[in-house]
Amino acid sequence: MGLYLREHTGAVVLSTVLHVAVAVTLTLGVRFSDRSQYPLPVEQVVIEATVVDEAMILREMERLEQQEQEEILRQQEQARLAREQAEAARRQLEEEQQRLEAVRQERERATQLEEQRLIDVQRQLEEAQRLQAEEELRLVKEREAEAQRQREERQRLAREAEEARRLAEMEAELQQALAVEDERRRAEESGLLDQYRRLIVNRIEREWIPPLSAQPGLECEVQVIQIPSGDIVDVRVGRCNGDDAVIRSIEAAVLNASPLPRPPIPSLFERTLNVVFAPDD
Repeated sequence: MGLYLREHTGAVVLSTVLHVAVAVTLTLGVRFSDRSQYPLPVEQVVIEATVVDEAMILREMERLEQQEQEEILRQQEQARLAREQAEAARRQLEEEQQRLEAVRQERERATQLEEQRLIDVQRQLEEAQRLQAEEELRLVKEREAEAQRQREERQRLAREAEEARRLAEMEAELQQALAVEDERRRAEESGLLDQYRRLIVNRIEREWIPPLSAQPGLECEVQVIQIPSGDIVDVRVGRCNGDDAVIRSIEAAVLNASPLPRPPIPSLFERTLNVVFAPDD
């Protein structure tokens, strides 16, 4: 308050003087009206006016100072309230910012967790797909290996069966050949083969028409090819002491002798017969 009065002394004095002047005028006016019938001495009026003016100035100054002090206190209170409100607003803003930051961080953390969860799920899915693909590939290979094993086993069994059949056939053929050979041997020993060949030669000789060029002592080696029915399919004349006409006549006689007599026993059948054509014997 003292600092304010020192800084604004002129304004305060002027205001005080004006207020005092107004008050004195009112007082003197009343007093003059009251005492107009009884005029006072000049010295007494001056003294009273001076005393009144100083007292009024002091009271006015005290009042103004009190008002100024109250104004300062009011302004200080308003400033304090404003500061408190600003501080409260600042704290509220900070709290709100902290809350929003916490929410943001929580959302960010939740987002990161979700992204990590999705990454883990994707990794697990890829791992499961990889394992499934490997398992399917393993099963395919196992099935292929099993199929290959079964094919090889079937082929082995088929080969073994074929080999067994072939051996059986060979054994049967061998036994049959041995039997035929044995039968043929016995037939040869008994003279049946010579008799069979003599029948064929006699059959050919009966069909032979000697040409004019045929000479006594004719002897030709003849190869006759026949089938089991005795039908002749081919004839060839080998070494022969006759001319071409004789050879042609012998070939014609062999073909005309078809079918040849069948052997007395099947084992004597020969597809290729080699006989000696000597009609003079």
